[in-house]
Amino acid sequence: MWFPTSRKARIMIAVGALLLGGAGLGAEAAYAVSGGGYNSSQQDCPAYGSDWATPNGMTYPGCHNMAVNVESGGTTQGDPSPNNTRYVEWGNNQAPNDPNSQGTPTPYSLGEPGYTGSPHSGCLAVNTDGTGGGPGSYPEDGTPGTTGKSGGPRKSAGHPTAQEHHSAASSSQAGCGNNPNGTGFEVNYDYYQYYCPIVAAAGMKCEDQNPSANSYTFDTGSGVAYQPILANGVLVYFGMDDNTDNGEHDGLGPYSNLINPNNEEAVNGPSDGGGIMVSITPQNAGDTPSATHPEGLANASSGFCADGICMEATTQQQTVYHGCGTPTPFGTAQCDPGTPQNANVYDYAPGGNPNNDPSVNSESPNCNSGDATTTDQANCGSGGMDAIRSATPSNENAEPGVQLYSDPDPQRSPAAPSPLWPTPALYVGTCGVYAGSPATTGQALGSKPESAGGQQLTNADGQVAFDPAGC
Repeated sequence: MWFPTSRKARIMIAVGALLLGGAGLGAEAAYAVSGGGYNSSQQDCPAYGSDWATPNGMTYPGCHNMAVNVESGGTTQGDPSPNNTRYVEWGNNQAPNDPNSQGTPTPYSLGEPGYTGSPHSGCLAVNTDGTGGGPGSYPEDGTPGTTGKSGGPRKSAGHPTAQEHHSAASSSQAGCGNNPNGTGFEVNYDYYQYYCPIVAAAGMKCEDQNPSANSYTFDTGSGVAYQPILANGVLVYFGMDDNTDNGEHDGLGPYSNLINPNNEEAVNGPSDGGGIMVSITPQNAGDTPSATHPEGLANASSGFCADGICMEATTQQQTVYHGCGTPTPFGTAQCDPGTPQNANVYDYAPGGNPNNDPSVNSESPNCNSGDATTTDQANCGSGGMDAIRSATPSNENAEPGVQLYSDPDPQRSPAAPSPLWPTPALYVGTCGVYAGSPATTGQALGSKPESAGGQQLTNADGQVAFDPAGC
């Protein structure tokens, strides 16, 4: 979401403190914040759960704005696989769009107690045989409607009617999963069930009138799911998105697509947030070390995005954003001719061409996933964000090392003015050294790539570009 003053630097402060503080820890083609291995499926959310136009009061039951999972260690492109077996999971429930929710007047605004934006409900589950938790049963076509299995929206024909908009509103949630075949428990909690009657008796108002039901389930089965760990190791995931900012919604989805229908294939989850991942994966221990995968047995990553600015530290190549050719709940943005399959997030001229990184080089800062005016063709150009995604490489990768980069997702929400937008990139790691942007180093180095001794030193966007490993 574009703000003339960087209101959403608050997410940078909060998420950055959490994630950089955990950098010593360390995430499938994923709908995701473009950093750290954040994954909507790990949050039990649909890719469109942060749709800015979601009706007031509506949540996707089971969707969490903050989540911790301990699971089997399957990974795909450096990210957690969605079919991993979860043994421990905790989630803070998604907050709805609510213009009346009051938040603290701090750089990172927490909803005040009694309001819907306050972190008042969630779930915790532990089970030796796997909790059975995971993403809700959301429709593949992404059509909004009322809730179905696991609290996800049911499939419905056509677009939602006004009646469906109202019936979709819900403050219930589906929980973390429960499995009677193993030993463990599941707890669903909402302290508002007790808090609201108390403050009402004291003559004060609790704005959230629909607290979730508290429940406790204990399991005494004998099952132990050890095979997934023996085969794939173990993985610990932490994820957080900007819905923790007093219920903020900053993404695209079925409701916003009713207003501006040229963004269906750009749906990619919330624009801001991040994740931490630690994995021990014996299945990769015998892999031959390389510049992109120097370590197979144990890996870690930590990264986040805020206001279009992303940072990541990782020990292995990790795909942080999927551009063209990637299925979404609404279709696939077909790749434009000549668009590379792979790119590195800090290289603003993928394949030697700045046109292959449109969100950085050509997309207007007034085009983002904030509201009706920032998702229209007047600000996003012909074809909207779908066209921008079609011109973006399929796999945008963070490489082993430390990197600062501009969010390659067209939903990104840049706040810094030129010359700090696009974010001057910085990368130091096993794949070499990159630095700068067209508005900084490009002013001095120009757009003609330079090399010495057969080794490239600058690229077509005027960045310092030294990659002896050919990543």
